[in-house]
Amino acid sequence: MSRRLTIITAISATAAALVVAPGSTHAATKGVELTAHDNGDCTVTFTLVNHTNSTFYQPDWWFDQEGPAPAKTADASTYVAPWRVVPSTGTTWAFARWVGSPALHSELAPGVPAFAPPTVGYNTSAQPDGKVSTATVDVREATGPEAPDASDAGTQTVWFRIGNGPVPGDRIAPASIVVTGCGPQPWGSTAGSSDGGFGSSIGGVAGLLP
Repeated sequence: MSRRLTIITAISATAAALVVAPGSTHAATKGVELTAHDNGDCTVTFTLVNHTNSTFYQPDWWFDQEGPAPAKTADASTYVAPWRVVPSTGTTWAFARWVGSPALHSELAPGVPAFAPPTVGYNTSAQPDGKVSTATVDVREATGPEAPDASDAGTQTVWFRIGNGPVPGDRIAPASIVVTGCGPQPWGSTAGSSDGGFGSSIGGVAGLLP
């Protein structure tokens, strides 16, 4: 194989392993960005880049078999796990599993005044260079409910988004990624796992704007 072909193959493989959620751009200087990277060992690393002055943007994730997310107007009594209402987010719609424990959320660099109405207003471009936060999830260790069987190819498809946070326009629409290296056999939850469960919400009622 020529060196040129090797380089092209490597670039293609990297692109296939990285998914950029809709609304996220590498050149962004405002709002939030969310990407997911397949690590090849049944884990996925989520990266959140926060350009705002809010700490209330918090991604959730779910398996393809568990979606799509219920409509915002759906009756909460019809939700099936992992979907549930999280009152601390200040919302009335459903969320799935948070990403990691403690839950991944938008963070601030030192010295950036945090959004705290009515004292500190919202600024979508408070951090033009972005504050980066990451969390890695082993999808085999999912709880509430446990992970479904992996495909015969040893993959799981998971979806992720940011469905809460002060400004709807700065939230992130759902996107999916294929996680590899999971094996064809069914996986159960692991006692004491901190990656695949529900955790706690960072956002609150005070963190929402109309």
